[in-house]
Amino acid sequence: MNNLFTVYNDDEIEIFKSLSTHQETLTATSKLISLSKRISIFRNIPETILIKILKNIKIIKYKKDEIIIKENKTDDTIHYILLGEVNVLKNSTIITKLQNNTIIGEMAGLLNQKRTASIIVSSNSATIISFKIDFSLNHSSLGYYFSIIYKNLSIELAKKILNQDNQLIKK
Repeated sequence: MNNLFTVYNDDEIEIFKSLSTHQETLTATSKLISLSKRISIFRNIPETILIKILKNIKIIKYKKDEIIIKENKTDDTIHYILLGEVNVLKNSTIITKLQNNTIIGEMAGLLNQKRTASIIVSSNSATIISFKIDFSLNHSSLGYYFSIIYKNLSIELAKKILNQDNQLIKK
């Protein structure tokens, strides 16, 4: 079971400290907003807009072998690997590994379809920020910013396809 109240390791504590100019505890939303400059899909999106369109933000620490995403399940949550490494499995076969500062689950978030692969923690632990983008606001005055997010998501997906192609060529 995922533990939402957990003890963080030294690396995680240093990341969280670097996000705040105060010694106070940050909420999951403020942590994600603070990290948004490092998260490629939020490039060129003002923090005030992110606060409006992001929902269900959680920081979850997973243990080794815990499932973050299960293949063929319906879920539109997008995840950001803050710390750790995960395996991406298709039909129980590892197809790639992903680690720190990587977006996962964006296809289901975009397409509102079943998950195309499973994501399982392969390191001792992984700290993941999970969130949903409220795409229902897409037709409002925020449309311009959604077009930027769609473009950024497209770039991320293209990079992943190229990376996967390169891995297949090496085999």
